[in-house]
Amino acid sequence: MRQFASSGFRIWNLSREAKLVYTGFGIFALLAIFVSILFYEDLVGPRSAGVKGYYAGESQATAEAPAAGGPRIEMPEEAPRKLTVAVTYRKLLEVTHFHLFTVPVFLLIIAHLFMLTGARAKTLWIAGGFGSSLLHLAAPWLIRYGSAAMSWLYPVTGALMAITLGFMTAYPIMVMWAHAPEREKA
Repeated sequence: MRQFASSGFRIWNLSREAKLVYTGFGIFALLAIFVSILFYEDLVGPRSAGVKGYYAGESQATAEAPAAGGPRIEMPEEAPRKLTVAVTYRKLLEVTHFHLFTVPVFLLIIAHLFMLTGARAKTLWIAGGFGSSLLHLAAPWLIRYGSAAMSWLYPVTGALMAITLGFMTAYPIMVMWAHAPEREKA
């Protein structure tokens, strides 16, 4: 913590051991961001009911392809409707509770490491990380209890969150091992 308190300290001046610890944390953080993207895609992506279906309970019409071979029954041309139930209040509360404890701690750690890089526009990147995270946590509530039309907010804030947090995680790793102050201009 002494390093964070001194005004002139930069991340490339850390000991090799500290660099290993922070690099390990950064790699796990980047993996977490990647898995979050995969989880989002599986949870509300194109193969599922989507953001509107998951959070607001709006169903989407799906047409099933006829089976190959076998007898064919002539049915009227209407697309079957998939039953979709909105996420419950309790489930939203549970997920939000968990994320309100973990996301700020994650942001605190990567923001501190990012502040040691000497990068330009640090305030913008840090504010972007916190702002996109806050909006991303609020998006399910806004979709479920506001309007399903706000479903665009979820993927947009998720993408902004992945970009800002990914950069604030990867950049310190690169800078701390580069040993070149001229590389600090991001």
